[in-house]
Amino acid sequence: MWNVLIEKGIDIMSLWKGYALTMIEIIGFLVVGFILTEFPLSKLYERGGISFVGNVGSVWIGFSFILFSLYTLFRTYVLTNESPLLNGRITSLTFWCVFIWSIYSLTSPFVRGSI
Repeated sequence: MWNVLIEKGIDIMSLWKGYALTMIEIIGFLVVGFILTEFPLSKLYERGGISFVGNVGSVWIGFSFILFSLYTLFRTYVLTNESPLLNGRITSLTFWCVFIWSIYSLTSPFVRGSI
C-alpha cells in the first residue's frame, strides 16, 4: 500500500498529518455536538413534546456527525479545498452511510415520539 502512495507522489508524512488533523476535527465536533445537544437541541426536543431522556447518546453522536459531515461538504464544495483525504472521504460509501444514519438519528424521535 505504501509503495502505491509513494509512486503516486503522495508524501506519507503529510498523509499522517492529515489523518491526525481529521481525528482532531472529529473529536472537536464530538465536543461541540455534546454542548449543542445538551443545551439548544434538548430544548427543541422538549418543545416538540419529546422527553429528553433515554438513548441521548445516539442523538449526540448523530448530531456531532451531521456537523462533521456538513463541515466536510462545505470544505469540499464551497471552499474547493483540494485534498486527497477530503476527496477520499466524500467518495466513501461509509461517509454517506454515516451521514444518512445521523439524519435518521436526529429525526426519528420526532416520528416515534420518544428518544
